Amino acid sequence: MTKTTANKAAKAPAKKAAAKPAAEKKACAKACAKPAAKKAVEKAPAKKAAPKAAAPKKVAVEFVADCPLATTVSVAGTFNNWAVDKDMLKKDKKTGLWTAKMSLAAGDYEYKFVCDGKNWDAGDNKIKHV
Repeated sequence: MTKTTANKAAKAPAKKAAAKPAAEKKACAKACAKPAAKKAVEKAPAKKAAPKAAAPKKVAVEFVADCPLATTVSVAGTFNNWAVDKDMLKKDKKTGLWTAKMSLAAGDYEYKFVCDGKNWDAGDNKIKHV
């Protein structure tokens, strides 16, 4: 009977030894999966933002109108969407001329003077090159 007991004892450690590699394989599979998951989560290096385009330089422009009988004068043009009441001129009491100063970006602008809110300059649009 000693042989039977010895055989059982010999077989038992073999089963445990066989069980360990299976457990190790599971642990290895979990450990190996973690770094792969981290790589998927890692962010790509941030791209540098494109430099912003510099705002166009504005230039001081003066509009001068000779409308001696007008009570109000404005300038309407492509720079203010042809608004009649937006850019009003002021009358110089000494010279009688109406003037307005404003800042515009470089370019060509069409415009007309409007006297008393309804009387537009006759003829073609004037052009201001800035």
